[in-house]
Parts: sequence; structure tokens; C-alpha cells
Amino acid sequence: MNPFSSSSSSSSSTPNSGCLTPSSRATSPSSEKEGSTLSPSTYVYTAHASPEFLTAVFDKHVDSEIEHVLGVIFDNEGTLSVDDGHWHQEELAGDTYYTTSFPLTADILSDASVYIPATEPSQARHLLTINLASLRSIVALPFDSGKSTLYIVERPSFTFPPLSKTPCFQVPAHLATVSSCKEQQRLQGNIPTLEEWDRLWAAWDMVTLQMIPSYMLHQKPIDLRHKCLFYIGHIPTFLDMLLHKSIGGGPSEPAYFWKIFERGIDPHVDDPDHCHNHSEVPEKDEDWPTIETIITFRDNVRRRLKNLYGDLETGKRVLTRNIARTLVMTYEHEGWHIETLLYMLLQRAGSGTRPPYGFTQPAWSVLSSQWSHIPLPETPKVTLGPCNVVLGHNDSEALDKLPSHEHDVHDHVFGWDNESPARTVHVKQFKAEWRPITNGEFKEFMEEKGQGVIAMPKSWVEEDGEIKVRTMFGPVPLAYATSWPVLTSYDDLSYYAKCKGGRLPTEPELRIFLDTYDVGLEEGANVGFRHWHPTPATAGHANGGKGSNGGIWEWTSTMLDTHEELAPTDLFTGYSTDFFDSKHQVVLGASYATIPRLAGRRTVRNFYQHNYPYPWVGARVVYDL
Repeated sequence: MNPFSSSSSSSSSTPNSGCLTPSSRATSPSSEKEGSTLSPSTYVYTAHASPEFLTAVFDKHVDSEIEHVLGVIFDNEGTLSVDDGHWHQEELAGDTYYTTSFPLTADILSDASVYIPATEPSQARHLLTINLASLRSIVALPFDSGKSTLYIVERPSFTFPPLSKTPCFQVPAHLATVSSCKEQQRLQGNIPTLEEWDRLWAAWDMVTLQMIPSYMLHQKPIDLRHKCLFYIGHIPTFLDMLLHKSIGGGPSEPAYFWKIFERGIDPHVDDPDHCHNHSEVPEKDEDWPTIETIITFRDNVRRRLKNLYGDLETGKRVLTRNIARTLVMTYEHEGWHIETLLYMLLQRAGSGTRPPYGFTQPAWSVLSSQWSHIPLPETPKVTLGPCNVVLGHNDSEALDKLPSHEHDVHDHVFGWDNESPARTVHVKQFKAEWRPITNGEFKEFMEEKGQGVIAMPKSWVEEDGEIKVRTMFGPVPLAYATSWPVLTSYDDLSYYAKCKGGRLPTEPELRIFLDTYDVGLEEGANVGFRHWHPTPATAGHANGGKGSNGGIWEWTSTMLDTHEELAPTDLFTGYSTDFFDSKHQVVLGASYATIPRLAGRRTVRNFYQHNYPYPWVGARVVYDL
């Protein structure tokens, strides 16, 4: 059997539902590229590959109607020899490169189990080039005795570049206003551009209109959340309402959407009847608006947003802090909800939810073989502190409408109310595990000290007596995912830590660890949809100990609560304050499905109920000294 051949990701007998929106929904319960091979017919090599060149080479050699992948070889050390008669010299836009159709599979498979860490600096540079070409690496394989790396790449439905390569929205220079008697220069904050919105909409539309079959629109993959259809209506409604708050104009039609789609639910896990203020939704399926009506509304609201950008670019409307915050908040809100909807849909992956359209199913056997060779940390734990750490940043929404600050947007980074203001905290010395608790470690714990005390994680599922780990491509054997971080509730992971003689870190402690050793998308981390599943953590070995936590959020023992000078948001009333209830824990980090605008800002704080088992949150153990 060729381990590079993808097989069906779903064994579900769920009926294949037709599409509900014109040309916008997948008509198969499987990925578009299901069954396609990961052994490309063309391999290319150049000693100097730029993103632009890689894009052009992919366009030239890949016919999406026949094949969707390309083999790309990057040098790690030295230069690949192309004198064996199999390589052919070609030119493109004045650049020389080499191609071959010689089947390299045998050479590749001989070293396929060798682990190639994405966070190793040379590999991270290769992946960055691939990312900036709007391509994605499906698998990386050692080539030429490790002197080179072969990447099997595809052009997925969407990609997100790292923040360093993502420009902020710019007001034309001749329209720049004067702020605090100082002429504004080019903006360097985090106001999204329309191009960023287009990327986000591509992701949102793929998830909502191609991964959710029509028969699931009125279903709840998680009982504690709304049905799927609610979220498809909620996102444009939230954008419409905040645009109204910021620039006026009233509701887009149908206006009653503001009543049913304004806000979702987060009921108490142990008392579902207790819930914060939220929208009153229809009780009967037939009383909900149709998907076609929602999509028409969505398109109208998006046009409204584009018109605002047009007004800002022409000078018809002046960019203020209030408008800038609205653009940032609505963009990031949609990013949050992509992840929320996906962790809901994960519960039905393989039994309803379709795999991500336009992304090739992972070569699980090859990847798991590589993951089994990941080096352990060079030391069991790392000692941190004592030291001071700065939490948060200075970004008070209360200043937005003051005349002295109204136009103060230059170099300003906008965030959520619980991120502000900056505050310094002293942290005593402590030790931390280099890597989060893994599936394998947690399974062993469940069979011993945790037996009868903790429940099986919701990120797992038992099929025919076998424990499997849920992925968006369907459940996979635990053996494939044994070194991934385990995703489960704070309560269960806290009990695990206690039984090990440790505890879960406070927010300041985890912030220190992440600041010191965690890397971002540009350095090879598994965020921003680099993969559609967690990967093993890599911190603690080489690269000064720096690495990725595998693409997860991490629990802290810090409860979400107010702090000195916190100014609650008026744009999104109750965003944080509704959850100062002694039930929500602060989580830090980012998952594989967290957009770079959120994953790349160190002050971002997420939060979930301590006994909520569904989100993509793991934990590492720390120890007092």
C-alpha cells in the first residue's frame, strides 16, 4: 500500500444532502480532493525560490483539473545535484529551475519516518515561502540524505500570512489627519484591510457553506450551543449592528435579524437554564429564516462594510478610533467564531460534518511515523522566574470619543476590553513542563489514577471498542495522535496535574513561558490553519528551547475577572463582564484554527468555563519551588 494515497475520510452512512445555496456548497460529504495522490507527477527545484516564483511555477505545472499537488525541493545545506539525467532545465520569467517527473517515491519513503521539525529555522523559512505563495505544505520529507527537504504542496481554499507580512489598512497620505498636533505617518496598528476581510470570508464561507450539510443546519452538534444556522446569521448581524453603532444608518433588511441573531449563548455547564443575556430565537425549525435569506443579508452587510472602506479611502469619512475599533472588533469576532463553530462541528466529523473543502486529507501513516521520532526535551522541566511580567496593553475604549483622542489611531493596537490596561505582575520562581500533556499521557492516567474519576475527553470517541481522536477529517486511531496535546476540561487537567505533584499555571506564569519559548506562524507554529489538527509540541529541544505547543490554547488557573482600570466595552456590551462569574478560566496561546490577527497578539485572552470539555484547550503542568 502506498502511504501517500489518501483514502476516504468518512465512513459515515449519513445521506448526501444537496446544496442549499447556488454554487456555494460542497455536494459531496468528502473533501474535494479526497482520493487524490500525494505522489506528484512533477517535482521542481531551484536554489533561490521566492514566493512570487513559487506561485508562477505552481501555476505552470499544476493543472487543477488533473492534479492538485506539486513537489518542491528546498536546500537545507549545500546545493542539490541535478546531473543524474532525470532533471530538466527550464526557465520562467528569466529564472532557471529544474523539473523531473521521475518517481521519487521510493527514495522519499526510505527516510519518510525522519522527523522534520517545522519550527527548526531553515524549515520555518521554507514554510514561510510556501505560505506567502498562497500554498500549503501537506507533508515534508527528507531528501538527498537530509541535505534538502521535499514539500508536497497544494493551493488550498484559503491561506493566512503571518502578521509581519500582513499590512494594516492605510488612509491615503493626502487624507491623513492631524492628531495631538503631530502629523500622522503610515499606520502601523492592526486595522484590517479589505484583502484581509476577503481571506476571512473565504474561510468563513468554506466552513459554513461547504462543511455543514443542509440537514445539519437545524442541528446542535453541542447541546450547550445554538444550532448551526444561528451562527451563519449571527456573524453578519453582529457586523451590521456594530457598523450602525459606529457610523449610523439603521439595520440592513430584514431588520428582525437584530432580534434573533444578535448574541449567542454560553449557559452554565452544570446549570444550563442559567445563561447570560442573549437573543430569543425561534423554537420551531420552520420559523427560522431560510439559508438563502441569510446569505442575501450577509452579502448586503458585506457591501455596507466595503462602502465604509470606500468612504475612508476617498476622504468622505474620517478614520476615528471608534471606526478603527469597530473594524478590528468585527474582524476578530468573525475569527473567534470560525474556531467556535469548528470545535462544535468536530463532534460530528465523520458522522455528518464534511472535511475542509480544498484541503487534502493528511497522510496519517507517514505523519504519525514522523511524529514518533520527535526528540524528547533535553531536560524534563525548565525553571523560570523570579521576574516581573507585563500583562495587557494600553487600549481603553473609554478614550475613543474624547476630542483629545478621537483621531489617535497612529501605531495603535486595538484589542478587547479585558486586555487593557498594561499592568506589571511579579512572579516567583517556578518550574514548568516543556510541553503540554499529551493524549498518550492522559490515556495512561485515565487507566490508572484517573480511572472512575475523570471522563473520556470530548476530543476522543470510542468506535467498536477502540479509542480514536477526533479530527475534521474524521476520527483517527489514538496511535496516530498519541503525541498530540490532549484537549479537555480545566477540571480534568487540573486533577491530572495535582496527581503529578504539580498544578496548572497562573496567567502570568504561562505568559512568561510563552513569551520566552513559544514561536509564531512565521517561525513554524501550527496556527492560522497550517494544519487542520493539532501536532506534537516541539519546545525544549534545540533552537534555544523554542518551539510550538502543537496548535492549542492552554488553560490557566486564573479566573476571568475585573482588574484595576478595566473599561468595559460599549461596542460589545457584556463581552467580558457577563463572564465575571467565578466559572470561567483565562486561556492563552492559539489553536491551529486561530487566525493570525488573534494568534499573533500576545495580549489576547480567551476564556472558557472550567468544566467545559469541547474547546481546543490543553494544559502544561508547573511546579512550585
